[in-house]
Amino acid sequence: MDLNGVGSAGELLAQAERPSFEWAYVDETGDSGMSVGGSSTYILACVLVPADGWTQRLDVLTKMRRAIGKQYGVRLRDEIKANYLLRSRGDLKRYGLGDGQRRDIYQTHMKTLILVSSGVFAVVIDKRKMTKPRDPSEIAWTYLMQRLRERSTQSSVPISLVHDEGEDKKIKSLHRAFRRVSWDARGALVQAPYFVEDPISRKSDDSYFIQLADLCAYAAYRRIVPPDGRSGAVCNEKMWGELGSRVLAEVSTSRPDGIVHWPR
Repeated sequence: MDLNGVGSAGELLAQAERPSFEWAYVDETGDSGMSVGGSSTYILACVLVPADGWTQRLDVLTKMRRAIGKQYGVRLRDEIKANYLLRSRGDLKRYGLGDGQRRDIYQTHMKTLILVSSGVFAVVIDKRKMTKPRDPSEIAWTYLMQRLRERSTQSSVPISLVHDEGEDKKIKSLHRAFRRVSWDARGALVQAPYFVEDPISRKSDDSYFIQLADLCAYAAYRRIVPPDGRSGAVCNEKMWGELGSRVLAEVSTSRPDGIVHWPR
């Protein structure tokens, strides 16, 4: 991507290797219910963005969106999320884009994420394999916060959580508890001293970064549940791989692709 006017790619990549502060943007795909007819999975994706050069990173996304607008007519204010790209719905319905065009938009976002992010991972709760009635969203958020706690503690880099609107009270309660009381893999009582402030709730149509997390969540779903036939025309099991080295392999000991899959 031509970054003329938005800063140096090398500088942004260097800052991503040694951030002084990170924003953790989170969005989900699937429903958290356990009823018949619901989604087979509940998934959270986390896109970490350094505060260092944050405005330049937003400028990169804006420049990418302008390029998409020039090619396909999509406006800067249009929300681009997985569901809209998959079925040509929402803000994208008016453009009559074909499968290949919508796949190109999806891939362009994922490739741009490599430049603007310092890391990506996802938590996939596979409701098909759950044997006891539990809340998939609470399990997913617990696993996600465990990974953020480990990352921030090991690096001594503060993290602030930004999430899509929805279960605000639940997320705030879990986050506050994690700051003071949680357990590590050995069962030892630990804290999360680098969790900064309460989680911030944002409308996804107001944040390009939340929209990126939404695209990552669905790509993680397809990594675990490959599509059949035409359903994979826009996003298939290979889309997650577009993130390349940005996936955080350390979040899981059982797979190397930055996805926590539970239960296995």
